[in-house]
This record gives sequence, C-alpha cells and structure tokens, in this order.
Amino acid sequence: MPFLASLTRPQRAIVLVLLALNVAWVYGAAVLLAVARLQPGPIVAVTSPTLLPVARASSTKPSPPPPSTRTPAPVYTRASAMLPAKTPGATRTAALSPTRGPSTNLAQTRRQVAARAVLAPSSLAELELEPRVRLTSKTSFFTSACFGRDANPLQDRDNMAPADWAGAPDRKCIFGYHTNLGDELPTGRYSVFGGPDGQPHFYIIPPEAFAQDQENLKQLSQLHLIVAREQGCGELGSIGITADGQTYQCSACAFLKAGGVCPAGDGSKALVLPANGNNTLNPEATGGAYGFVSFPAVLFRRGFSLYFTGKDGFPPPHTYFESTVDTLLPNFHAKTTAEMTGPEIMAVASQFDQALSGVDPLRRLAPLEQEAALTSSPTLVLRPKERGTLSFAARPGSLLSSISWTIRPETNQSNPAFLETNLCLGLNGQVSCFTGVEDFAHCAFFTPCRTGYSSLVPIASGAYVATRYFPAGAAPVTNDGKISTSFQAPDIGTVLEIEVKVRVRNPSAVLAKQQ
Repeated sequence: MPFLASLTRPQRAIVLVLLALNVAWVYGAAVLLAVARLQPGPIVAVTSPTLLPVARASSTKPSPPPPSTRTPAPVYTRASAMLPAKTPGATRTAALSPTRGPSTNLAQTRRQVAARAVLAPSSLAELELEPRVRLTSKTSFFTSACFGRDANPLQDRDNMAPADWAGAPDRKCIFGYHTNLGDELPTGRYSVFGGPDGQPHFYIIPPEAFAQDQENLKQLSQLHLIVAREQGCGELGSIGITADGQTYQCSACAFLKAGGVCPAGDGSKALVLPANGNNTLNPEATGGAYGFVSFPAVLFRRGFSLYFTGKDGFPPPHTYFESTVDTLLPNFHAKTTAEMTGPEIMAVASQFDQALSGVDPLRRLAPLEQEAALTSSPTLVLRPKERGTLSFAARPGSLLSSISWTIRPETNQSNPAFLETNLCLGLNGQVSCFTGVEDFAHCAFFTPCRTGYSSLVPIASGAYVATRYFPAGAAPVTNDGKISTSFQAPDIGTVLEIEVKVRVRNPSAVLAKQQ
C-alpha cells in the first residue's frame, strides 16, 4: 500500500493493528450468524389466563385434559387459579416446547395461544365459596306454573295433574321456557310426555330445550321436586338424565336424597349427590320437597334431558317441579360429566361436602350484598285475584344475590292458602315464576323450613318471610340493572300485604377485567 510508505514506523504499526481488528470482527460476526442459524428458535412463553378467583389454594393434583378433538389444554388447579397471569406458577400450566424454523415456531405459538386452562373437577366446590364469582351468563328456570296473564286466577293449577302430562284436551297449562316479560308467554314450548321403546318419559326438561345449543358448556345446578305427601318419591318411579350421549337412570327415591347415587346405563360411572344439607333437600325438614340446589350435578354440552318414568308408567296425581340449567361464561372451561372418570365425579360431591361442612354459605354472601333501589311503591296490598308489581334498579352487570319476600294476611289469617301466591321474577327481558311462597323457599305444603340457600320463617300476625339466595354458580347477571317482582293473589278471600327486598352484589374486580 503506497500510503504506508509515507508513514513513520509507529504510525504504520497502529494502522496494521486496526486493520487486523476489523478483519477479526467481520469474520467473527459471520461465524456467529452461521451458528445461530443452526440453533432452535426462541421459546415463546404463553401463560395461562387467570380463569376465576377461588377461596383458597390447595395441592389439588392436576387432571388430564378431556379426550376430544379440540386442542389439548393444560390442567388448571385451585393453586394456579389464585396466581396472576404472569407469575411463575401460572406459566408452568402452559405447554412450552422449542421449535425449529420460523414457520414451525409460528404454528406452535398459535397452538399455545389457543390452548385453554381446564378447571379440575375437584375445584368446582371452591368456586361455590367465592361469592363474587360470575359463572353464568344466563339462568333458565323450568317450572310447573301456568303461563300467560290471568292463566292461573285461582292458584289451584300450579301443579301438573295426569291430564297435563298426557296432553289431553283438558290440560291446564302451557309448559315452556324463556318466558317473555311482556306477555308472560314462553318462547319455547314443549311436550312433557314421550319416551323411546314405549317406556314413558315424563319430561321435566325435554330434549328440545337445548337442542339448538350444542357447544356452550351448561350445568344442571338445581332439581326441586314435590309430590303429594301420601305418595312420596316412590310415585316418581325412576329418574333419568341424558347428557352428551350417556344416560343415567335409577330409582328416584335412591337418588333424591343426601349422598344419592345414580349409575350410568353402561355401569362405567355414576352421578353422586353431596351429603351436606347446604346442597340437598331433606323431605323430612322441607315438608316433602326432594332434590338438590346449587350443585353441578351434570355438566354437559349437548343431548340433554331430565325425566322420570312414573310408578308403573303413571305420573303422580300432583307434581310440582322447578329445575335450573346454567349456561356458563365462555371463559369457564371444565370437563363435562361425560369426560370425567368415575373417581372424578365422586370427587366433585366429596369436595362439596368438605368445603361446605360446618359452613354457613349465607354468611359469606350477606356482607357483600347491596340493596337494589326501589323504583315503585315499597309495599303492595292485593285483594283476591289482584295483580301487582314491585320494581327495583341496580348497577348494570351486578349479580342478583337474594330476594326477601314478606307476605302478611290482613284478613282471613286462619287460612294458610295465601302461601299459594306466586312470585314472578322479571330480569333481562324474561320472567321466571315460582309456584307459591313455600316453593320459592324450597319447602312444601305450608311447612316452615330452612335449606342451605333459602328459608321460610313465620313471624307475627300469621305472616311469613321467604328468602332465597342465589350463590356463585347460579346468580343471574342483571344486564340492564332492571329487576321486577310481580304477584297475583289467590282467590281465597284474603287481603295480602306484600313487601320485597332485592339485594345484589358485584363480581370480583379480577373477573370483571376479563369480561
């Protein structure tokens, strides 16, 4: 190089050192780039979302994801449910694996994002103790009350007689669901009698009720049955439940009791009810009401029905019923009952017994309640056959927490038949009717009682206070904040004074951010 000749010896030494360093840097960078191309792509850490807050953590062992065609999901336990999305505990629930090449890494990332946390069956009881949890987007009530304005003026037809089941010309009631608030008529009507192979099925919830919804996760969370005292549960024959291609059928008396069991048709598993009094109805203490409340007896997506076969193929002379099916929020992911193993189904009832043993669930709910504001007169005075409505307003998005209903007979106090007064609850454009004050409180035949989530208590002057709480898994959401309670007095010559208090509660702040 000519310019080097004009430099002194020290200057030439400095230039040569700089040139050597430059060459080394260029070749070093090329080597590093070549090595990097041979290494696996970056690991993408996709954390599982915080699904729902729970009451306390435990060391519940994770369960395998349900066998389905959907993308496999990581197991979600109570311990991980309490952790925020970016904590190490939550990260461990996500599937992490290195991939090779940009295209493969992108596909893996998409699979990781699509993967959803699955709640362990044993964690369902913990959600019941979290009173702010918002599990349901809609609750549907199925009842034996006649629908339509003035359809039941004498209050003597709020039960199903044999002619109603058979569909005879003199049938008294229209049976349906999703009742409009405006005309009080159901948008979905159904026949209540049928059955395969000639076996009678007296449907409490028929197959067509959820035939149009084959994807959303739903749960049968309440079954409330009353039959005449002299007949008892034996008049129901067998109870049957179909869900996701499986059928469970067993003696009604064997199942509708604390710790009742109902096996599947193939004997592979069995439905199990809890033994604690918070979730099961004791007919000795309720005047003859059977069933369960606030318990996910069956989780399903498709092919659901609930029926009984009757004694010798004939229904009881008088039957009252009320059942609840909750449609769960899209971000709630759990195994269906068909996907659970036998031990997992047993674990659900066992966990409810353990979690609610010695616990008063109402004391967990009451401190979080706020009274909804009255937007009508505070009380109603109704003469026989008269109708009246009390209206309330709450913050949109709040949960219906409890209803306290005080009913006082001003005349003819010796006649307890005023307890046949119906309450119809108007919420989100739909109305749900309860067949009598006692049935509203999960009791029967004018019997004061207390259950886990309701009560019927006599007070002075022949009056009663009926209270029903809506726990975490069954609390309807007030979309527009408008709530109404309407009544029709029975034709028994009694003037009634009615007062109602509606209380609401707010979902947890953590869950509200996820909606």
